[in-house]
Amino acid sequence: MARLVLFWLGSLVGVAVVTTTLTLAQVRREVPRVVSGADVGFRVEGTDPSGNASGVFVVRLNGEWVPVSSMPTVRPLK
Repeated sequence: MARLVLFWLGSLVGVAVVTTTLTLAQVRREVPRVVSGADVGFRVEGTDPSGNASGVFVVRLNGEWVPVSSMPTVRPLK
């Protein structure tokens, strides 16, 4: 009987730990804030030491915000 009670208490503690861990993981996940127009925006990722916003320029592609690459691309001449 004592073993059954200990097993039951252990399972309750285990479920509580798993539930707390999953809940905290969901709470900590923040949705990035995007300051935007219709299809062009700026995703704020934080601030610099002087308090100015820092982040990445993004465009809306198929309903999702995608970072913009400012690197030039090389294409073959036709």
